[in-house]
Amino acid sequence: MFRKSSKNRLQRTAWITSMASVICIVAGYAAVAASTQLRPPTVVVTFDIEQVIADLTERADAETKLHSLIMDIEDSGKAKFEAVAQLEEELDATSDLDRPIVNEELDKLKLEALSYQRFAAAQVDIERSLMYRDLYQKIQTSVQKIAEQNGYDLVLINDVHREILVNPNAKVSREFQVREQLQVKRIVFSSNQIDITEQIVSHMNLEWEKDPGN
Repeated sequence: MFRKSSKNRLQRTAWITSMASVICIVAGYAAVAASTQLRPPTVVVTFDIEQVIADLTERADAETKLHSLIMDIEDSGKAKFEAVAQLEEELDATSDLDRPIVNEELDKLKLEALSYQRFAAAQVDIERSLMYRDLYQKIQTSVQKIAEQNGYDLVLINDVHREILVNPNAKVSREFQVREQLQVKRIVFSSNQIDITEQIVSHMNLEWEKDPGN
């Protein structure tokens, strides 16, 4: 009798435990469903980063400064090659005795001119890379501010109109070029109604014009 009563209690305890577990699971699902229904839809917008950069007043000003730097570098390089050309003309009228000395000086000037040419190209490349990196960082900051002010949850760079191009002179196969570009594609379709490109441009141009340091 005692054994039967003990068995019944164990069965009731197991049943109660099972029911409690089921109730907890159902309550958990209900809570998740309720929170999902209460959460507002995610607001997603896009922008064309190439168009933003092209329309920025700051980029135009930076290009003007960079153009002045390039002109200065080109003038210096031109002067070095003119010195080489002048010495080559003098070489024709140089005596055989002095020719080795002039040739040595000519080789030195040529080396300096070519070295400066490589340095100039690298310097312009560095300045351009710094300019675009700085612009991207400022775009990122502006996008964050705009998103917070307007309640945007997700802002994506729209590359729908970016074509898949192939360079026949590249050292890699055309298939590799296409597949590589497909792998970095972000968006296949985007409605114009969620595009905030002009909003970003207006915001950044206004901020740039308000800065007295510009």
